[in-house]
Amino acid sequence: MNKLKSHFLLKGVTVFLAAVFMLTLIGCVQKENGQTTDSSSNGEIKRVPDERTEVIVGLPSKRNTSYLPLYVAAKKGYYQKKNLDVKFTYVQGGVLALRGLQTGDFHFISSLPESVITGVAEGANVKIIGTLDNQSMYSIYLTKDIEELSDLKGKNAAGMVTGNGTNIQLEYWLQKQGLEPNKDVRILNAGDNAERLQALQQGQASVTILSPPTDLKADELNLKRFLMRDELKTYNHNMVSANGDIIKNQPEVVYAFMDAHADAVKFIKNDKNRDEVIQILMDELQMKKTDAEKSFEFVLPALADKGKINMDGVKWAMDTVKEAKVQEKNVPLDQLVDERFYAE
Repeated sequence: MNKLKSHFLLKGVTVFLAAVFMLTLIGCVQKENGQTTDSSSNGEIKRVPDERTEVIVGLPSKRNTSYLPLYVAAKKGYYQKKNLDVKFTYVQGGVLALRGLQTGDFHFISSLPESVITGVAEGANVKIIGTLDNQSMYSIYLTKDIEELSDLKGKNAAGMVTGNGTNIQLEYWLQKQGLEPNKDVRILNAGDNAERLQALQQGQASVTILSPPTDLKADELNLKRFLMRDELKTYNHNMVSANGDIIKNQPEVVYAFMDAHADAVKFIKNDKNRDEVIQILMDELQMKKTDAEKSFEFVLPALADKGKINMDGVKWAMDTVKEAKVQEKNVPLDQLVDERFYAE
């Protein structure tokens, strides 16, 4: 009888240890596969780093009203409240911003989706985690000598680096008008917004694509304007992307960044804060009040609550990248976008 009891006792212990082993193994697999971001002892997701963490954000333009939520988050101390020390670094264009994100020089960037889509298709360890806006901020401008759109044939367009989202949208617009890019209309690498407008003023190009606040100067010159948002109803213009390593190793930093962004958008959309927001624009971009007010009114309806992405706009960008033959690989959405980090 004692032997029988010992046998069942030993068997019970063995089963118990096996169960513990299996639960431990499952937990390890979940952790390795990134299925859980639980980093606290009580099972709650950690949304703020324990210590003040430096974050570098790459921006592909020095003067851009679309970055208003970023300016407000910094000015109002929303980043600091989330234990982040955020610094902005400026480069020329989304392609260069993406390179910095890949190499780890930047933790986050804001850019058009097209360059990120191309980068991910080529193996870049980055993901789109949100958007500043869900309408296009671009407008197409023509010089005064262009009376009909067909007059653009044989002319130059002022664009940026080949493969940049700015160029892809410019090419898309030209194609919609029945003009073949770099055959009917040659696209020049003119540089940033100000340089592209200057190319029109100096007669180097007859058409370009601009965003606020440079569009105000083009309006003062009485150039013919076409709003891209009239055609792109769901476009996410300035998307926020993160380095894959920070998503994997420091998800709390990503949560904190997006939480601060959500607070900034909420502040901007509160009518009571309008004057303060316009003052922030004036200070950051050295704008006069009337220009800041015009840019604010243009940007305001496009700001995305909590930075939430319009997925129809992402799919449009993916299709357009393929149609432009910048890259022809199919990129799965889950490989491109990670929507886990929106504010609660």
